[in-house]
Amino acid sequence: MNINRIFPFVGARILKTGAAVALAVYICTLLKLDPKVFAGVSAVINVQPSIYRSFRNAVEQVLTHVISVIIAVVCGYAFGTGPLIIGLATIIIITTNVKLNLKQGVSMGVVAGIFVLDAPQQDFLSHALTRSYVIFVGLGAALFINSFLPQPRYSSSFLSHLGKFNEGSAKFFVELVKGFIKLEPISAKDYEVKRTEIKDLLRTTRDLFELHKEQNHYLKHVPGEKQDLWEKYLDFNVKLFYKSQEIYSATLQRLEWRKERGDPPISNEFYMVLGMLERGIHSFEKLNDDLHRYVLQGEPLVPVQFNEQFWEELSYFIDRWHTRMTGADFLHAFMYVSAVASDIKWANRSIKEFSPVKTQGEV
Repeated sequence: MNINRIFPFVGARILKTGAAVALAVYICTLLKLDPKVFAGVSAVINVQPSIYRSFRNAVEQVLTHVISVIIAVVCGYAFGTGPLIIGLATIIIITTNVKLNLKQGVSMGVVAGIFVLDAPQQDFLSHALTRSYVIFVGLGAALFINSFLPQPRYSSSFLSHLGKFNEGSAKFFVELVKGFIKLEPISAKDYEVKRTEIKDLLRTTRDLFELHKEQNHYLKHVPGEKQDLWEKYLDFNVKLFYKSQEIYSATLQRLEWRKERGDPPISNEFYMVLGMLERGIHSFEKLNDDLHRYVLQGEPLVPVQFNEQFWEELSYFIDRWHTRMTGADFLHAFMYVSAVASDIKWANRSIKEFSPVKTQGEV
């Protein structure tokens, strides 16, 4: 049963949260436990994207609650009640839970402490027990709903976002390299828009991968080798995205350097160097398409080998260019070219490392 197909306009987690709250309040009504609102809040907190996170959150909340109630009861019996004592207990509760790395349930722990200390001294224990009952009812309702209602397969959503992330990061990389070659970088506004879009997609893709790994830990529906391949591919695209930003920065620096020197004409030898960079980025586009189909569609990856001939040719043209330009001007220009060439080389070689066998290949 797919919840999203039955209720296409409401997310599965929203439905599960509503069901957990309703169940928690209903159980409290049957058992005549008050305040019911705490059971509802506990249910909301513990409805998580995965069963693993739900159980982890529940354990943390139980520990936080027990610690907070004990602190409140001790403070109440030792110092009595009142605004200053409640404030002191709140400080101790927060500090203790943070020190124990139980940060998720701190707010509920503080509420539990205030609830206990707000009662008459002779009712501390009964209030603490009542508060615990409703909290545990909310926990149980959330765990039951999370386990009973089917969860989405996060692997499918992750792969969809991974494909989009690769398309975005590869296109961004190619566009910025070509901008360097032609000295026509995209505008700062377009750059920020595209960078932000890809960064947001990266964040979502990473979150989905973490959810998939948690789910796969107990479902075991994806072999470990395939999951490792997905993670390696994700890391490759992350690095590609960050190298793209380095290339854009190098392009702006190159433009500024040329402007300071009156935009000198580009020699034929340097055009040959730029032509080699363009050839390298075309090779990247083909290799990236092959890798995309291999990882996401299961198509065979044509084995390729590190071809040093291309880089030997690039070195040859750089040497010819060096005969026409020397000194500081050459060093500055060479610095920008070598940075971009190094990024292209890294991208192509990284793709080839996915090949199971290395044979005669491309750039």
